[in-house]
Amino acid sequence: MPGEKEATTKAQSVAIKLYLLAYNGILSIGWLWILVSVLLYVFEHWPSTLAEGRLPGLYGNIDVPLKVFQSAAIMEIIHSATGVVRSSVVTTALQVSSRLFVTWAIMVGVPKVSLSIGVLLVCIAWSVTEVIRYAFYFLSIIGSTPYALVWCRYTFFYFLYPLGVLGELLLMFTALPTVGASGQWSYHLPNSINFSFDFQYFLVLVMLLYIPLFPQLYFHMISQRKKIIGGQQKPKVE
Repeated sequence: MPGEKEATTKAQSVAIKLYLLAYNGILSIGWLWILVSVLLYVFEHWPSTLAEGRLPGLYGNIDVPLKVFQSAAIMEIIHSATGVVRSSVVTTALQVSSRLFVTWAIMVGVPKVSLSIGVLLVCIAWSVTEVIRYAFYFLSIIGSTPYALVWCRYTFFYFLYPLGVLGELLLMFTALPTVGASGQWSYHLPNSINFSFDFQYFLVLVMLLYIPLFPQLYFHMISQRKKIIGGQQKPKVE
């Protein structure tokens, strides 16, 4: 009956909103935890260790929450694909997969990169971005988003995007000699399936892909900022 269908639809809508509130709230707090841990490390080791360009202990302080909360972003692809939120599946998948690749294949897979300054750069860029983004989504759902948070979301990317990309590229560049010498995750000929894969060359290819992809995402955000901050439209609620 129409009344029952409407009641069911309303209940589903409430359930989705509650789920998104929990998801965005938990991830905002999780990334804040990571950000605070990174800042405490910086204050404790400034300027001696940081001046050397090597960061012993930083990754060990945040490796578990970083893996947990970064991996939780997989749900965003599912949200987009199922229509729970209004966002591009392709764009979301590209952004999430690149972060997961750096987290698991580089930082976890090649432990030597944990000393790189790139760890500090990506952790600061990612954590500040995600604290703002998830807080923005959380408050958007309840209909109470302060302009200051909107401004931060659509302004901080000017320096956070380049900072994050620089950190990611530094980590991959640092990993190149190790994966090249060890043959890690490479599969060389001859073999039974007559197929070869060189992870070192793959890393180089991934780094080169940043050249066309980064400007597209960056200028897309600039375009979004002009629309949102310029007052032409309201930001999407996720």
